[in-house]
Amino acid sequence: MPKVSQEYSETRRRQIIDAAYQCFARKGFHQTTMRDIYAEAKLSAGAVYHYFDSKEEIIQASFDFDYHRSRDLFTAAEASDDPMQALSNLLDFFFQGLKGAAALGAGRVNVQGWGEALVNPQLGAARREVINRYIQALALIISKAQESGQIEAALDPLGLSQLLMSAYFGLELQLALDPELDVDKYTAAVKTLLRSNSPQA
Repeated sequence: MPKVSQEYSETRRRQIIDAAYQCFARKGFHQTTMRDIYAEAKLSAGAVYHYFDSKEEIIQASFDFDYHRSRDLFTAAEASDDPMQALSNLLDFFFQGLKGAAALGAGRVNVQGWGEALVNPQLGAARREVINRYIQALALIISKAQESGQIEAALDPLGLSQLLMSAYFGLELQLALDPELDVDKYTAAVKTLLRSNSPQA
């Protein structure tokens, strides 16, 4: 049997994750079966189980996928000569991404995934790992902004990074409850708070 390409494997994994999220949005995590998922994906059971052994593995893979999807953006932001603008661009990308996800019902699924991560050690560890990657990457950009005089040097970069992550997850939760929330106004408010910590503010 010929080997499939990495691109093919990633495309197939994404297809299964998307199908699972559609099922989770309709029926909830616990009510969805693996049979539901491979029916939604229009794949055989063997094709799905080739990539994932369980619903928990699919959720975990979605956490990793979101991080890898944004990794190039973080790399570019870390190399930027204008770290404050880079932070602003990251906020636009992530907050607008939540806006699009909410329209597809993905926010409700992510909130369910959070709940599951609280009682499932494997999912919890995977979630903490991804969050820590984001926090460390943001803290590095914030440190650069401090060095360039764009953010108050007395602020703790890690604390401010955690605050931005809280804003992200807070928006995700609010959108799960109210998909009509004005994301643009929310984003503008967070950016204003971020700029208010500039020595020039």
